[in-house]
Amino acid sequence: MPQESYDLKLRAREQLKGTWLQAGIVSFIAWLLTIAFTEGNVNTIHSVQFIWLNGELISVPYTSTLTPLADLLSFILIGPITLGVSGYFLKLVRQKGPIIEDMFGGFKFFLKAFVLNLLTTFFIILWSLLLIIPGIIAALRYSMAYYIMIDNPQLSAFEALNQSKLMMVGFKSELFKFWLSYLGWFLLGVITLGIAFLWVTPYYETAKANFYQDLKDHL
Repeated sequence: MPQESYDLKLRAREQLKGTWLQAGIVSFIAWLLTIAFTEGNVNTIHSVQFIWLNGELISVPYTSTLTPLADLLSFILIGPITLGVSGYFLKLVRQKGPIIEDMFGGFKFFLKAFVLNLLTTFFIILWSLLLIIPGIIAALRYSMAYYIMIDNPQLSAFEALNQSKLMMVGFKSELFKFWLSYLGWFLLGVITLGIAFLWVTPYYETAKANFYQDLKDHL
């Protein structure tokens, strides 16, 4: 089963030694590509929304400044970019020597990644219409879907979501505690106008990839 949050973070820091700059560049490019078509000033709260859309952090509201076209382009890119970034950090924790180009690997499965993001967002929003707690549970339930698709590219988006749902049975509370352990770090990112996210995001993504790897090894 996954280690405690403290141990996941400790492993992440060890794994990031010597690669933190590269991982930060990957995280920055991913963030940039999801807002590259926006107009006006973009504040750091969009980074929090990006995490929400992929089932990660859902408690910080924001006011969008995106144009309708920018929203559409951003939504189209989030799926394959998230799949590629997830693959990059899986390679990192598996000591397979990830390179920056790995973050674009999700475009090889563009349609599947797009549909996965579409379905994930739809289900989380749908459950959130009931109450915030069902929305959080849905986000936890589907949080491993991108990793599962990376390891099983033959799966459809629905199948990846179903496998994530099964994988998270009995472990949603563990992941929730893991999320909470990073809340202060994400608030620091907001306070520093996004600068801290260059350090926090690789830290978080590496630890989360370890969470998945522990789950996979356990099952």
